[in-house]
Amino acid sequence: MLMRNSIALVLFTLASSLPGTAQTYGEITGTITDATGAVAAGVSVTLLNTATSQARKVDTNEAGNYTIPFVPPGLYEVRAQKNGFKTVARADVRVQVADSLRVNFAIEVGSVTESIEVQGGAS
Repeated sequence: MLMRNSIALVLFTLASSLPGTAQTYGEITGTITDATGAVAAGVSVTLLNTATSQARKVDTNEAGNYTIPFVPPGLYEVRAQKNGFKTVARADVRVQVADSLRVNFAIEVGSVTESIEVQGGAS
């Protein structure tokens, strides 16, 4: 009986903590396409917290999509780069608690040393 009560208590504690955790972070998702509108797989997307300089990196999947979950509230720069394409970035992306922001990019053929700064936050 004690074992069953202990297990129930642990499960209740875990279940009740999940919604609270989800409410303290935001999320950034997006799709990256090329100049023709085709999806771009394997693009490296970097999320940089401009206040702390902490960075997280993910790659787009075969559908050109990316997701960066559990993003603490703050101001960020989102940067997309792939060999053979110009780097593109969007500054001043503000993430707030429970936000689900969409930041899409269109990348252009060029060298990785070339970059395009896109103004504005999430689209």
